[in-house]
Amino acid sequence: MKNLTEQIRAALAGDILAGKYSPGDRLPSERAMMEQLQRSRPTIREALRMLEQGGYVASTHGASGAVVQELTIGGVEEPLAAMLQVNQISLEELGEYREFNDAAIAGWAALRRSEDDLAALRDCLIRAEEALADHRRFVELDVGFHSLLARATGNRVAMIVTEVLGNVEKRTLLDKMSTQSDGERLALERRILNRHSEILETIRQQDADAARQAMREHTRAAGQDLKV
Repeated sequence: MKNLTEQIRAALAGDILAGKYSPGDRLPSERAMMEQLQRSRPTIREALRMLEQGGYVASTHGASGAVVQELTIGGVEEPLAAMLQVNQISLEELGEYREFNDAAIAGWAALRRSEDDLAALRDCLIRAEEALADHRRFVELDVGFHSLLARATGNRVAMIVTEVLGNVEKRTLLDKMSTQSDGERLALERRILNRHSEILETIRQQDADAARQAMREHTRAAGQDLKV
């Protein structure tokens, strides 16, 4: 049943991505799909459940059919966060990937950034320094700095991947900070802020090699910082 279920899920997802169904449209009812595909209700229902988990549809049960949703980052982020939480994905794996991914983004940003990008990055660091006493706000700005770097690349894949991974890592950083004293949190924030400032300087100078190296050092240090 698993292969049949995946085939149905993939076919319906393909129809949605191809524009056959738009956000707000309803898929055929379970009964209609049973008759059309000659499959059992449990098989159809499981395929719809998988679509719902992926953020493609909502309200998978009922005679009127599931409603197609606007695809969002959350459809990717939530399963990844859950897998990290139950240790299906380790912090070491996440850090290893981010070292490679974020270094590439830093190099591209150094070569492609505009003056507006530089201004936004500087402003983010200024606001992060002002938020040192508010660790939740600081973490939001930490993630925001990486999102701004990705935006400076002009690469939409980089922007999406960075947002997803950043939001997953944000939860881990907040968990880490919840175990620390005020002094330890402040020291951690200052380390992050200093590393971000070093990265920004390489971006300003449009030195791609230095930007990649600064980001590698940052992600390696972050891997140590995030250990709970």
